[in-house]
Parts: sequence; C-alpha cells; structure tokens
Amino acid sequence: MKILITGGAGFIGSHIVDMLKDKHEVVVLDDLSTGRKENIPDIKLIKKDVRDVKKEDIKDIDWIISTAAQVSTFLSVDYPTMDYKTNNQGIFNLFEAWRKWNGYAKMIFTSSRSVHGNIPSPDICDETFPYNPSTFYNIHKIYGEMLCKIYSELYGLKYVIIRPSNVYGPRQPYWVGGWYNFISHWIKLAMENKPIPIYGTGLQIRDYTFVEDTANAFVKAIKNKNALGKTFLLPTAREVNLNDLADMVIKYTNSKSKKKYFPPRKGDIQRFVGSCEKAKNILGWTPKVSLEEGLQREIEWLNNELVKRRKI
Repeated sequence: MKILITGGAGFIGSHIVDMLKDKHEVVVLDDLSTGRKENIPDIKLIKKDVRDVKKEDIKDIDWIISTAAQVSTFLSVDYPTMDYKTNNQGIFNLFEAWRKWNGYAKMIFTSSRSVHGNIPSPDICDETFPYNPSTFYNIHKIYGEMLCKIYSELYGLKYVIIRPSNVYGPRQPYWVGGWYNFISHWIKLAMENKPIPIYGTGLQIRDYTFVEDTANAFVKAIKNKNALGKTFLLPTAREVNLNDLADMVIKYTNSKSKKKYFPPRKGDIQRFVGSCEKAKNILGWTPKVSLEEGLQREIEWLNNELVKRRKI
C-alpha cells in the first residue's frame, strides 16, 4: 500500500513510519516545525504545512494517517488563534483534499484522550465517556472526530479514530516549547541538576503510554478491517501522579534536582486513567512497555542525543 503520514517526521509519526516502511511505500508530509528529517532519513518528504496539501500530494494514496498538529493543550490556552489555524484549518483542509482528489483513501485521525477531560476517581475512562473539553486543543480534536463522521456519512470516508494517552519516549521534542512534551524537558533538566517545575500540587494523575506501543496501534488498525468506523483509546490503566513521575525521573538520571512548584495552569485536568479493552478486543493491542522501562529508554535516547548535539 501507499501511505501518507502527515506530521510523519515528528514524535509519534516517525515511529509509525519505522513500523510501516519495510512493507509499504510511505510518504511523509511535514513542515518540520517540530519534526526532524533525521527521524525519517530514507523516506520521501514533502516539506509542506498540512494546510497547503495539493492534489499531487495525495494522488494514489491508500491510507492517510493524520498526526500533524499543534499538540500542546496549554499553548492552545495561551494562543487560541494559532491553535485554531493549525488544528482546525489544517485538518479541514486535509479532509477537503481527500474529498476533492482521492475519495477512496482510508484515514486514521489522531485525536487525544484529552477530549474526555477530567475523570473523577474511581472511574476508568473508555471510549463511551462523554466529551468534556477543558482547552481549545481538546475542542479542536473533537472537531476532527466530527469531521471523520460527517465525511463518512456524506461522502463515504472510511476512517479510524485513535486517542493516544500521554505519549512519551525517544524523539520526544525536548527542544520545543509546550507542556505536552514535559517529560523530555524534565529529563533534560534532571541531567543538568536543575529544578523540576510542577504546576499545581503535583497530585494530578495521568496515564502514560510508550511511543512504540502507541505507534503499533496505528499499524494494527491499518491491518484490521474491523477497525473501520471505530474509535480507540490507547492508555495503560495505570495512574501515576506528577510528583511520583518526577521522583522517577530524578532517580533514573541519578540527579540532584528538586521539585519546584508553581501556580496551576488554566485548563489542567486533575485525573485521567483509561481502559484499552476496546483496542485489545478489536485490534489485539495492549501496551507492552512499562513506565519504568520506557522512562529509562527515553533517558538513554536523550543522553545520546545531547552528546551527539554537542559534537556537531
């Protein structure tokens, strides 16, 4: 198959590329604002913003995997117009390109667990939980999900929606501002023995999924015709608060860093823990990498990355 991955030079997208490139023809469309060409060294790259997709970009494509986005919830609070232009206009343009020039390609839309907002204890979120957005980013992900459904009803789009859950691991962009990639920032700070910033009490709970596990779900969705028209959460059902996560980062980096607290951020949720039963039952997907192993693999990658950068 011929597969177009928007945002394919980025964090999650490049790992999907790695898992598909040996068996399929993969093309990446990425403006390299946060992605890197070195993440996809042997892959055809169309250097372009998703808002500028043209007919020739999606010609003969069998699957479109949409991972291009502005991915920080808190940047969307600070810069809502920017988030609107990147996420709403960008994804709408991609759907329109599909309708005009390639109405047979199937699509995977990358949404987010954040569309569900805060999940009060002791509930475990699944795909049936209602939308409960707390930032513009969440709203724009809901918009993308609604586009999947309306383009399916009106024009016959075959789609899959995937909602990743706090993804972390190698290639997480430590060089980019925004809170979504805070683990890579924390690791870098810990390596430098600098304070680890925590906004709020640190008791906020998240459910973290390793990037390779997340990417594997996309591959399984492409292979499984029963995935079409369905939505999948990709969490681990393990709740970890920020204080404990910071302690793990400090421990695994042998750091002298201390936690430093700041006022809470607008739009921050207090708890998310999710179930992957639907993905398990339909896709045969379960997370394989524990948080302990995943953090150490990200730390090893970032250490090698920084050493390499210093030599350049």
